[in-house]
Amino acid sequence: MRLVFTLCLLLSFATPVFAPQAAELKYDRAALQTHWRTRIQGILDQGRLPKIDMETSLQPDHIAKYIPAIFETMDKLGIALLAADGYQRPKDGASGYRWSTYILDLVNAYPARFAPTANGGTNPNWLKEKGGKDDDFIDQMERHVRAGVYAHMGEFDFRHYMSSGQCKKGRTDRDSVIDLTGKNGHRVFRLSAETGVPFVIHMEPEDAPLDQLQQMLKAYPKAKVIVAHFGQVRHPELQKRFTPDNVRKLLAEHQNLYFDLSTGQPNRKYKCAGVDNKGTLIGDTVLWKKSANGRQSDTLKSAWRDILSDFSDRFVFATDYGGGRPPLDEHLKQKMENFNRIVRDLSGAAKHDIAYKNAWKLLTNTDWK
Repeated sequence: MRLVFTLCLLLSFATPVFAPQAAELKYDRAALQTHWRTRIQGILDQGRLPKIDMETSLQPDHIAKYIPAIFETMDKLGIALLAADGYQRPKDGASGYRWSTYILDLVNAYPARFAPTANGGTNPNWLKEKGGKDDDFIDQMERHVRAGVYAHMGEFDFRHYMSSGQCKKGRTDRDSVIDLTGKNGHRVFRLSAETGVPFVIHMEPEDAPLDQLQQMLKAYPKAKVIVAHFGQVRHPELQKRFTPDNVRKLLAEHQNLYFDLSTGQPNRKYKCAGVDNKGTLIGDTVLWKKSANGRQSDTLKSAWRDILSDFSDRFVFATDYGGGRPPLDEHLKQKMENFNRIVRDLSGAAKHDIAYKNAWKLLTNTDWK
């Protein structure tokens, strides 16, 4: 019998533990949305701003270590809902990609706090662009999403640089290049267009990926596409076209394009990019205004702030948790501090759009009312 890594629900809703059985979602979508709405409205009734996290990942050990203790921090920060994608289960003799269902168990245990989100597209099967067999990642994704199991597909790597930590360790496994217009790119965009289920792209905004993105947005205008890490430019010599004018044009032309705001704080440096002509490590986020001393301030450049304001219906909150991060409590607090910096000077209406209303529409296909 195939071993499936999942969570065993306890009747008391205590911390779930893993058990060798497949999970099934025990709530239909209407019931889940009722749970989500109640939690979001509860935060609003406190006069606070709810947030829906649309780009993050949880490993099994994260769940065992942090849940449900992290709920207190979520409540303090106003994080209403996590759309956390999962990782494949450990090797168990099965061929192909090993789909996991522990995220569904998490939703079953805590339906007000989690949205059913698929396994993320960061695994070797996806990165090697496999497809066409029943046990390939993209083939399994299509079956699960078309069956109505998931409200969100999670994050797919297309063009991905190494993180600073990976570069320091000499790792190259996340330095990936997948053509958005390739076969699997078409399958993901088509799947979203036909089902209405959103997905996240990790795509460093180099010239070629930007061109490919425009082609795919035009070819699949009903696809719900979230591009991760708005304003993260780690190799500026390769990313010269990520400018306010070009981004404004892209958003105006493609109503199905969104960005998440999990991006770098002021003066965060990218250790893989080398140094500038002054010997200083190159930064990785272009959104921040320079201060008098030449360092980045905690204020957005006006051109980027105006885009967030004019297109407030096209951005979502995210925390980008995953492997190699600080403890979850610390990570969420840091991400919330940066999100608050980013939206600080926006209108109240824009803040509500970005924090939860846009995510609600992506997950439910209805406006928040």
